[in-house]
Amino acid sequence: MYQTERFLENKSPFLQLLVLIILILFSTFLIFFLGVLIALPFFGMNVLDLLTEASNMNSPNDVALLKYFQVVSQIGMFIIPSVIFAVLVSGKAIRYLGLNNFPTGLTTASAMLLIFTILPSINWLAEINQALTLPEWMSAIEGWMRESEDSAARLTEMFLKTETFSGLLLNLLMVAVFAAVGEELLFRGIILRILRNWIQNYHVAIWISAFLFSMMHLQFFGFLPRLLLGALFGYLMVWSGSLWLPVFAHFLNNAGAVLVFYFYNMEVIDTPVESFGTLQNGLLFLVSILVSAALLVIIYFKNRKIAHAPNNF
Repeated sequence: MYQTERFLENKSPFLQLLVLIILILFSTFLIFFLGVLIALPFFGMNVLDLLTEASNMNSPNDVALLKYFQVVSQIGMFIIPSVIFAVLVSGKAIRYLGLNNFPTGLTTASAMLLIFTILPSINWLAEINQALTLPEWMSAIEGWMRESEDSAARLTEMFLKTETFSGLLLNLLMVAVFAAVGEELLFRGIILRILRNWIQNYHVAIWISAFLFSMMHLQFFGFLPRLLLGALFGYLMVWSGSLWLPVFAHFLNNAGAVLVFYFYNMEVIDTPVESFGTLQNGLLFLVSILVSAALLVIIYFKNRKIAHAPNNF
């Protein structure tokens, strides 16, 4: 049966990227506006004033408002523009996004284990990143960045701080489910594909998309560990040909942080999130790197036909 060509189906990667940026901007503002309208009956007519003041987080109402708009932003910035773009570029949007197939059991199990074995490397990069300093003449900028980082850390702590099971489920939904689905749809489902078609080298495309992924978080002193995670999610996407694998890995990474924070806050464990998975023993650290490398090799060779297939995702 004859199928009408989609608007962006055979357009250049540059034009596709431009349209994607426009969609993200338009969707972000539109969904935010709709989010404000929906919030009016619950938070009052001065919801925008409350949102401006809520960053001080002086009350549970402030935290609830910020959590609500966090979800709104994830839907508006990541999920909706990704779905619209996929529909504009392909008559088979599900297949275009890499959601039409599922990774094998061995691949999924290896990716699950990899998220935990790579933790020492992530924490090691975080320590290096925290120690980085800018030149003296940029001290004002560095001060602003560290202040922003501290503010983001306080916001994250207030978001995750809960002593109820329902609060834990809400945090898992917000931080793990929405973030994993939305960010992977955009960065691995679309941006990585556009860059790969443009550059014709999936390694370069993976690292550029990982760079953009880390930059999007606007946290300079957490840039390197997020860069590594973004690259890891990119390789999982390319090698498996399925977006479900990086979505699941991303979910597991974020859910792990939420759970560790919850149990630490409940005094079930005595290891804070930033120290969880850190190995002071050099031999154990080396073992974690070797195991992580072995798991990556397993994932690659299990899916090498997919990895080298043209337009595999």
